[in-house]
Amino acid sequence: MDTRLPLPAALRHRVESEEHLWATLASLALSPPVVWAAWILAIAWTSNADHRHADLRYAALFVVAVCAAPIFFVTFMVRNGRISDVNLRESRERYIPYSIAIIGGLCCLIIFPQLGANPILYVVTLATIVKLAFMLVGTLFIHISFHAAGMASVICATTLMFGFNQGLLFLPVLLLVALARLVLGRHTPAQIFIGVLIGLLTPLGAVAALGMFL
Repeated sequence: MDTRLPLPAALRHRVESEEHLWATLASLALSPPVVWAAWILAIAWTSNADHRHADLRYAALFVVAVCAAPIFFVTFMVRNGRISDVNLRESRERYIPYSIAIIGGLCCLIIFPQLGANPILYVVTLATIVKLAFMLVGTLFIHISFHAAGMASVICATTLMFGFNQGLLFLPVLLLVALARLVLGRHTPAQIFIGVLIGLLTPLGAVAALGMFL
């Protein structure tokens, strides 16, 4: 099965029935890089008008460095046959993409003071780096669900920044992602649970750590 085919053809080959097509589409549309990119751009766009331009510039930098760079790497490696497919089924295939995203996040933090963006975006970046670090270490021992961790972190961070009701709006999306990963056989319930746990705890840890140094 050649997953290096164009995307529509790959989808046709990867799903076993129309029943599973929704799960494949959900996994692609709600993958962590896509979710994080949309989320940080939304935060930047809804920020104070006086700082919106700076926030959008920083959000664009985050999208390129943390979200797009690992995707480009994985796509290149798949095309050259160095990685089995874009789902990164083997844990060892995740080490470099995670590392690229972490390095990209650190670069964003270094550049942050020069852009004058909203401090909330700094906290978001810090939480993302912490989560990726946990995922990188955890992947050495178990194949953790990156999708579940990504969506859970959005719920937790949204709750911290905007309130419980706003964070709760994303709960159905998390349930959809978890169900899709189970239907496709990408993860076990335990792997999804660990991903959710990491996603929920890392924003809390990042905020707590930041508060200790401010």
